[in-house]
Amino acid sequence: MRFVRLLTLVVAMITAGALLAPGAAAEPPFRLPGYLTDNAGVLNGASRAEVTSAIDSLYNSRKTRLWVVYVDSFSGQSAETWARNTMRASDLGSFDALLAVATVDRAYAFMVPDSATDLSSSRVENVRRNDIEPALRQNDWAGAAVAAADGLGQSARSGSSISWAGLLITLAVIALAVVLLMFWRRRRRRKRREAEFAAARRVDPTDPHALASVSLDALDDLSKSMVVEVDNAVRTSDHELELAVEEFGTARTEPFTRAVTNAKTTLGQAFNVRQILDDAIPETPAQRRDLLTRVVVAAAKADRELEAQQAAFAELRNLVINAPTRLDALTQQVVDITARLDPSRQKLAQLHSEFDETALHSVTGNVDAATELLTFADESITRGRDLALHPAPGRQTELVECVRAAESGLVQARGLLDAVDSAASDIRRAAATLPSAIEDIQNGIKQASALLQQGNVPQAAQLTEARDAAAAAVAAAQRSKSVDPLGSFTELTRADADLDRLLAAVEQEREAAERLNRALDEALFTARSRVRSVSDFIDTRRGVVGPEARTRLAEAVRQIGAAEDKRSADPAGAIAHANGAAMLAAQAQNLANADMQNAQRSYLGPFGGGGGGGGNMGAIIGGILIGNILSGGMRGGFGGFGGGGGFSPGSFGGSGGGGGMFGGGGRF
Repeated sequence: MRFVRLLTLVVAMITAGALLAPGAAAEPPFRLPGYLTDNAGVLNGASRAEVTSAIDSLYNSRKTRLWVVYVDSFSGQSAETWARNTMRASDLGSFDALLAVATVDRAYAFMVPDSATDLSSSRVENVRRNDIEPALRQNDWAGAAVAAADGLGQSARSGSSISWAGLLITLAVIALAVVLLMFWRRRRRRKRREAEFAAARRVDPTDPHALASVSLDALDDLSKSMVVEVDNAVRTSDHELELAVEEFGTARTEPFTRAVTNAKTTLGQAFNVRQILDDAIPETPAQRRDLLTRVVVAAAKADRELEAQQAAFAELRNLVINAPTRLDALTQQVVDITARLDPSRQKLAQLHSEFDETALHSVTGNVDAATELLTFADESITRGRDLALHPAPGRQTELVECVRAAESGLVQARGLLDAVDSAASDIRRAAATLPSAIEDIQNGIKQASALLQQGNVPQAAQLTEARDAAAAAVAAAQRSKSVDPLGSFTELTRADADLDRLLAAVEQEREAAERLNRALDEALFTARSRVRSVSDFIDTRRGVVGPEARTRLAEAVRQIGAAEDKRSADPAGAIAHANGAAMLAAQAQNLANADMQNAQRSYLGPFGGGGGGGGNMGAIIGGILIGNILSGGMRGGFGGFGGGGGFSPGSFGGSGGGGGMFGGGGRF
């Protein structure tokens, strides 16, 4: 039995040692060989020089010795206990302070005897919490030591008195600083307001939601600027409108008249609101913003209504000014198009000898229609020349109408003759490519039919309709391909495009669904693997793993079930559940690892001396024996190791009569 108990103890200790072995070695308290000890290897040459310089500067200025040590781990002890034991082992005295940092455990202690500094306990605590700890959280190991040295170098006393002359000079400097500060603030306020105004100018002034982001001062400046600008634009437009009415008449200038009238009305409303803002009755900020927004929106709408007619108005005036030149150019176009009539008529006759009347119905009357349009354009040009040579008030509108009528007639005549020229090549090309087009669309019909036979096809109804329409187009083309090849080719092309579009959409949806299913399978595989792994871990260590890890594991299992339920209806949602399960399983593993480490630390003690578990450590961890560790080895159930104690003021040095100790420690 003694041999069995001994063997059990050896196996338990080997198992616990293997489980406890981290990437960094634990280091018990030891005698410090120098002011800077870096057993963790976190300092390079430059940072070591920086820390050494800070330690030397502290000693030269305050005669306080700061000892800094970096290790990987505090070997299971609390930070303050480890620091206290190291100070004892190193024979540190009343003027020696210690900064101890465990870089892997992420724990530290800053211990300062009250005789080593004239700082108060609260000031030392402030250095520890606000200077050292933030640097450690950023892994700035050298910065933490420099912060400790600088903090201890601060003086809590200032005993020199200020003379009257010095006081007056100080007051004068303060007064000058106040004046400069006021000047700087005024200048900064002005620049900020200018910048805000420039930004406000870039916002859409007709959008109240966009104006809501503009500051109240910038909105006020913008409203003042816009009412002035728009008022100037309305006055200029009103004067130009009077001249335009005399020149073109009321009918031709009616859109411009309406725009100016609407702009005047809108601008008048903006001025009324501006008057409310400028009167002696104050408004709340919300009321002022609402009124300013109304001013800006009204002015912007008036301005845009004028701008909308500006281009058309300028084109109308340019047309009158350049009328003689434009009429000469139109006359040349009449000559050029007239020369095309006979060749087009001959080409049309040739087409009638080659193709059926049905194929040519769109161009049969094109030459006669072009002749009529040329006659109309020539008459309009003649009348326009007469009006341009004898200008008179009220006749400019008719001149504009003559120029535009001639332009429209010539454009249509040219298009009719172009259609005759292209008809022959288009029909021949359609007749040549019709067989290949029929074959291509038939392949698409076969592909659509094969997909529909598989079932569960996206957009099945639309695909069926497109397939049937394509089949009807093929049948019609085969019946009339010699009669109207161009028309048949056009219908085939349209049906083929619709069918190809739906086939591509269906194929994309099928590929997307397959990608989602593959992603779901991978996510579920990962989640199940992690859940199975952590479940096995907890099962073999059920004696020490607490409820937090088990809760995460149970939720991970539930998330996997939810993913399975959504596999068919919502693959994307199922992937989210599977990924959530994997994340929860990882959290459960971390929690279980922490519980295991806490149990081993409690059992072995801070220095591996054993926590009173006898030789049954493995049985207790596996849940075979319950009660040894749980009955008192771990404080608070599954919490951390409770040994070591705190390091309160007056505890260093054995008795309470030898002076106090400032500082403390913790995690970072």
